[in-house]
Amino acid sequence: MQLLRTKRRSLVGSLFVCTLAALAVSVGATSALSQAGGVDDITVVSNRADLISGGDALVSVELSANPRSIRVELNDANITSAFAVRPNGRYEGLVTGLREGKNLLRVRPGNGVGRWIEITNHPIGGPVFSGEQIQPWECRTLNQGGTNPPLGPPVDDQCNAAAPVVEHFYRNAAGNAWVVYDPSSPPAAEAIQETTTDQGKTVPFVIQRVTGTANRGIYQIAVLVDPTKPITPWSTEQPWNRKYVNSFGGACSVNYRQPTVGDVRNVAQLGLGFAVGTSSLNTYANSCSDVISAEALMMTKEILTERWGPILYTIGTGGSAGTMQQHMISGAYPGLLNGLMTSLLYEDHWFQVVDSFDCLLLSRYFGLGGGGPFGPPPGWGDGSGNALFPNAAARQLVYGTNPTNPDAKCSQKIGFTTAELIADSTAGCAGPPNDPPWRWHPDTNPNGTRCTIQDYLKYVYGVGPDNRAPRPIDNVGLQYGLQNLLNGTLSKEQFVDVNSRIGGMDLDGVWTPARTAAEPGALEALYRTGRNADGSGSAYVAEIDARTNPTDVGFHPPFHSWSWRARIDRTLGNHDNNVIWVSRGGATPSQFDSMRAWLDAVYSDPSDDPLPDKIARNKPADVKDTCYASDAQGGPQDDLFCTGTDAQWQYYSHMRWVAGWPMELDHYKCQLKPLDRADYPGISFTDDEWAKLQEAFPTGVCDFTKPAVAHQPTIPWVTFADGPGGRPLGDAPTSHGPPSLPPAP
Repeated sequence: MQLLRTKRRSLVGSLFVCTLAALAVSVGATSALSQAGGVDDITVVSNRADLISGGDALVSVELSANPRSIRVELNDANITSAFAVRPNGRYEGLVTGLREGKNLLRVRPGNGVGRWIEITNHPIGGPVFSGEQIQPWECRTLNQGGTNPPLGPPVDDQCNAAAPVVEHFYRNAAGNAWVVYDPSSPPAAEAIQETTTDQGKTVPFVIQRVTGTANRGIYQIAVLVDPTKPITPWSTEQPWNRKYVNSFGGACSVNYRQPTVGDVRNVAQLGLGFAVGTSSLNTYANSCSDVISAEALMMTKEILTERWGPILYTIGTGGSAGTMQQHMISGAYPGLLNGLMTSLLYEDHWFQVVDSFDCLLLSRYFGLGGGGPFGPPPGWGDGSGNALFPNAAARQLVYGTNPTNPDAKCSQKIGFTTAELIADSTAGCAGPPNDPPWRWHPDTNPNGTRCTIQDYLKYVYGVGPDNRAPRPIDNVGLQYGLQNLLNGTLSKEQFVDVNSRIGGMDLDGVWTPARTAAEPGALEALYRTGRNADGSGSAYVAEIDARTNPTDVGFHPPFHSWSWRARIDRTLGNHDNNVIWVSRGGATPSQFDSMRAWLDAVYSDPSDDPLPDKIARNKPADVKDTCYASDAQGGPQDDLFCTGTDAQWQYYSHMRWVAGWPMELDHYKCQLKPLDRADYPGISFTDDEWAKLQEAFPTGVCDFTKPAVAHQPTIPWVTFADGPGGRPLGDAPTSHGPPSLPPAP
């Protein structure tokens, strides 16, 4: 939360100074201010004061008075004994016993007014800002396996375990493996490896690992510790460097059950002194929701802070859908992440849903798919294609992918995403035993739980009177293959046929002859709440995008790195804080070492410059856009395309680029213009062909010279606690003092 706190203080601090200046000219202002009695500020360290969870909060008080004269009250109860001047020199305490909802924390000298802050506490099982929780939800605390400890049965319907499990391990000198460490009977010193942190501390390689429940998921955090000394949030004797790495997992599933968590014991990162952790809700294969992922990250960081102390900076790491989460969280909930280590990059999630939608429609049109609802259209034979697009080379003119295998991308996406993302299914999502049935079925259970991604995000988009969530997918006016028609590689017959027969899909994933129209409210929510990552969050994070396979024509084509950069450039006017590494046979540097060097410089920069300036200025000279070609190909090059070598490549294209979408690939619904023969210079459509186009585009075709429908900037820190659509939380609460009086607790 370092970034958030810096930004908040800069804004709120300015307003507060202005307020004090105004008060200073009023009679008695100086006397009133003196009633604060040396209590200068109160800061909730573990999180925003309005987003606390689990009933406790780490609080720091700035004093200019004698600490012995200070009284701390929580809802009028004396909790002074929880506070003291700690080894770090600060007057701090871990406030426990917070009730759900609003709490009044007051710090004052004797009977003076002092200062106060309002703390809003939420259940450890959530939600905090994600809104109404997904139902049904199967508790699975007993299903933790592998190297994870048993958590015991859930104690409530929020799937909470009775208590977190605390373990200690050491890296043994003989076997170079993790071994259980018993603090009451430690092994001989020579049996334990030593490790040297990035701060130069050489210590026994012993870690503490904590596994527990939060937000109906499972979190796990590991930290380098000295078990012979106190482990407290204000300790100065522990080897932890106050830096944190949170991992994000890929894939996408709309599961309705508590997922298991992976082992976080990363030897290299822990050995350098970093804390390492994650929540099972940070893996999209477990829960395909960036809002819940953000909330889980926030709660995990709060737990880390309250147990071990404040975090200097947080690095996110993960590929594929792990990059979606990092981008969306950075934009929608800035401050939770400070550095992004991405690979197999995607811009965000919803564009991939649209991508799957197009793949399903086009594969059906082309006669591919092997039967079923998206197999060959009636009368088109055995799936070998239709007469106008008989081979991959012809289909490439619409797909826009690599000419060596244009069908690869869509064939993979169809197999992976048909059930979970687009088309509803009676078995497409995991959850409680289906007896009685809880999953949606069009005939036997029409009011059941649906398995599409928009229904999984109904706390964002809401539901209609039919209990179906609206879907911000649109192909009205979209001219598939347009660019290749205009450059002469796609015939007019092919263009007319694909656009007159492509059709769309209804909310149940059933093909329709009519195009699919997005619901305006869903589009607005998509943009406004950050489901579309617009690049705005990139100003406040450092990102290294390690593009390890630039010729991938399957599930992770490389164009995503460039469309993501285009969004950043459009929004910020530069990409100073975004670096792309392309691997073309040469070895790339350590992404982790480069990122920590970058952030170390940023967060040791003593200037008062804005954070985006610090990130750009402190980027190491060797952390830059580079194509890492092999030595035989010329070695590392500043040219990302490795031109001039036998490894030259391009990032290929995409079906929506071919249809005219801008480079940023987030034009989810276009404004329309009338169909006009003059827009197709040199092309003479017959009257019959023109009539088919008029039927395909009765309201007009896309006009990409105009902004997308409902396009708007992301509003940071939106809460869905009051219902779908969300509302901005605004600035985080700060402490107050005279002449303001505290409210009744």
